Amino acid sequence: MSLSDSLIAQLSSLDPVPLIVALIVGGMIGFEREIHGRPAGLRTHMLVCLASALMIQASHVVPLDVATVNDAVRIVLDPNRLAAGIVTGIGFLGAATVIRAGDIVRGITTGATVWSVAGLGIVIGQGEYVLALVAGIVIVLLLAGVDRVARVIAPVIYRRLIVRGERSELTKLADLVGGILKARKIRVQDLSGTRGGPDQPFQLVFHIRCRNVKQAPEMLELLSDLKGVSSVEWSEISH
Repeated sequence: MSLSDSLIAQLSSLDPVPLIVALIVGGMIGFEREIHGRPAGLRTHMLVCLASALMIQASHVVPLDVATVNDAVRIVLDPNRLAAGIVTGIGFLGAATVIRAGDIVRGITTGATVWSVAGLGIVIGQGEYVLALVAGIVIVLLLAGVDRVARVIAPVIYRRLIVRGERSELTKLADLVGGILKARKIRVQDLSGTRGGPDQPFQLVFHIRCRNVKQAPEMLELLSDLKGVSSVEWSEISH
């Protein structure tokens, strides 16, 4: 059998169903990420799902074709090992979608969806089309529905409040600022500070825990007006 005849025979026996299902499933999830402006969108999810399905499908077909052409060549493609490699390797692509800007981390959910479509591609490559379609629909519903619930939940955030002022007002201001924070349901996790020479300002550092992300302007304005305060700083806690 010539090379062209072998190629034609393989193309004629190619099952297009896994390719179509992979594109549909990856496209559903990728479209949801695309309309939210995420770093990995429609094309990325479709490619990941398609490639995973192709590799798993090829692992079932390639060894048999090679063995009939040349018995001296033995290629073993274990679908289970290949699937494990896909799940592990796709983590690098998922990690690339995570972006940290200041105290905001974006892309974790997108990284999870990239990993998910790789897994769905493996399922499609194994021929479980209905399972993959149902799982894809569930993932899209989770992304669209749970996001609304998550916005209602007030997350716990950690901040550092730095108050600088006159040496003579150190103890008084420490108690006063602590009372103001407590009145606004801001919990003080730790309090530290430094005190310089007679002509140098002190610095109080409050490590706080709160749930309102919009308290910074109010606290800066309120504490800046206190007697003996020279400056106030509200910043994130570095991890």
